[in-house]
Amino acid sequence: MKITSLLLLASLLATTSASWSHGPAHAARPAERATERAAVNEALGLQETAIPVESANSADRWWGVNVTTGWESRHVHYGVDETGPDGAYVNEVGIQLGDFSVNVWNGIGTGNTFSEWDFTVAYNIDLGPVFIVPGYNFRYVPSYAVGGDDHGGEEHAEESGDDHGSHVHNTYGNELFIAVGTTLIPYVVPSANLIWDLNNNPGGFMELRLDGDVPVYEDIVSIQPYALLGLNFGYNNSYYSGWNNFQFGAQATYALNEYFSVFAGVNYSVALEALQQIDQDNVVWANVGLSFAY
Repeated sequence: MKITSLLLLASLLATTSASWSHGPAHAARPAERATERAAVNEALGLQETAIPVESANSADRWWGVNVTTGWESRHVHYGVDETGPDGAYVNEVGIQLGDFSVNVWNGIGTGNTFSEWDFTVAYNIDLGPVFIVPGYNFRYVPSYAVGGDDHGGEEHAEESGDDHGSHVHNTYGNELFIAVGTTLIPYVVPSANLIWDLNNNPGGFMELRLDGDVPVYEDIVSIQPYALLGLNFGYNNSYYSGWNNFQFGAQATYALNEYFSVFAGVNYSVALEALQQIDQDNVVWANVGLSFAY
């Protein structure tokens, strides 16, 4: 789904996630980093992706590549439904070079005019069980410029019917992000993700997350549950700072072989004050896809 804004991306962590959206590259990393990368991806609003299956010697390589393709029944970005029930095809390519990662994400609406590109760079800093991931995401949403859907317009505002609710979109976004978390707790990665869109003032957003990775059957089947609390600081609603949404879900990943895995997940977002003021309701959506990692 997809970074899309300031908080996270992935090669740095090993792609799990169950909700999505866009950000740092989804390159192969050691298995214990899977949920860490998922946290980064999710924070950036990147698509939810499967945990990359790793070759036996992947831990010995300083580089990695990850490719993911899939479909979302709705594309939801920080609690805002960008596509409606028609959903979107999503694709992502990530390259990891040591602790540095580059990621390209693309979403194309199915039955709607939604389109988006995200180009993300990030750097993973390990301090024992603590990780810090600073980075930058360039977000380009051409569908905003053509005005083909509810979010059209170079700078589109949705008014909630009063003076204190508006949702502003820019065709271009320059987003800085930093994610901080720890892998100290078995099977669970808590993290805090902060995003700031330089093209939207104020344009801040924060996510407090818990991402899990629970093995079910050897290294073949695993489940990635997650829960997050989103806080708006001008990103979705320029007139309100505070509660944005509470979101949770789970994804199941099945390793087909050493390099390929398939995944499917379901997600639910509860709209809180910031989203309620712009008339965004609660939303549920599913995601499925195929992931390749080397």
